[in-house]
Amino acid sequence: MQPLKTPRITVLLQTFDSKGVMRFPSDPEGYFGLTRFVEPTLAVSKQAQNIAAKALGRPELADRIEPIIIVEPALKAEGQEPSLLYLMKIDPAIAHGPSDWLRIVDILRALPQGSVRVAYNKAMQVFAGTLNDEFSILEMDEEVRKRLTQLMAENGPDLVK
Repeated sequence: MQPLKTPRITVLLQTFDSKGVMRFPSDPEGYFGLTRFVEPTLAVSKQAQNIAAKALGRPELADRIEPIIIVEPALKAEGQEPSLLYLMKIDPAIAHGPSDWLRIVDILRALPQGSVRVAYNKAMQVFAGTLNDEFSILEMDEEVRKRLTQLMAENGPDLVK
């Protein structure tokens, strides 16, 4: 096992609420998800499972939480310590997340442009099962957004083919 390049992990735990909406627990500050210091004496995957189970309020489920992948690039936001983004999931038949946890769209909308947003976009791809699909992400300012909206209103939704 390679040594970690950062002493922190951010666990992004995919859950579903009772209506089937994908939800994620998150700390109130810092990166979206659950950011903790890495303990050098315990495997990172086990630590991530324990962090996720604690967020669910069900520590006995730690071994039932499935590690998925560590997303590159590492999270590196101005004024914050770097962190590895560790994606995890739990079968909705075992546990649900509450409806006040964040949706992926809430997370993506709140992120500024940059490498942290790229990492969370990759997380979205993983959770959607499209990690290996090829697509582009277009960042646009408000003026471009307004003009595209206007053109679509004038020409229909199939503006670009």
